[in-house]
Amino acid sequence: MTTDTTTNGETPQAVPVVQPVETPATPQEQPAQTPEEFDKDRAMNTIRNLREQEKSWKQGQKELETLKAEKAKREEAELSEQQRLQKQADELKAENARLQADIWKSKAASETGIPSILAERLQGKSYDEVLADAKKLAESLPKQSAPKIAATNPGNADTNETDAQKRARLFGSNVDPFSGGGVVWKQPNH
Repeated sequence: MTTDTTTNGETPQAVPVVQPVETPATPQEQPAQTPEEFDKDRAMNTIRNLREQEKSWKQGQKELETLKAEKAKREEAELSEQQRLQKQADELKAENARLQADIWKSKAASETGIPSILAERLQGKSYDEVLADAKKLAESLPKQSAPKIAATNPGNADTNETDAQKRARLFGSNVDPFSGGGVVWKQPNH
């Protein structure tokens, strides 16, 4: 910008000087680029450089994680005693709520007769909600009936056999080995 004084002593407004702006060359004016030949040494240098960068990035990431851990420790140490006790109380409340929910689930499962493995799936914020969920789950499970099998020791309930018949059935018939019963040995033929 230039300023001139006029003949009457006043300074006129500054007149900006406009400079020509260079326009980018059009695609026709740019020389055509020829594809470069593969240079093994240049490619290996590029690979080495990339590997070195990756190593430094990994090292930087490890340092960042270490610094974050140190910062968390420092912040924990800076907490006031009251804040530390409040945090501990909150953790205990959360643990208590989890244990109470587990008790409710186990109790509801035993009351409704569902398997204990399914108790973890029960949901609710109160015992009544958990119990209602357990009842709903118990209704959806197939009903199991006890198999109908005869007693293994009926105690002479439906038998019409006598003691002698029972002995013969259990121990075999009365065989007298001296009267031709028992084991018969075959005589060898000479």
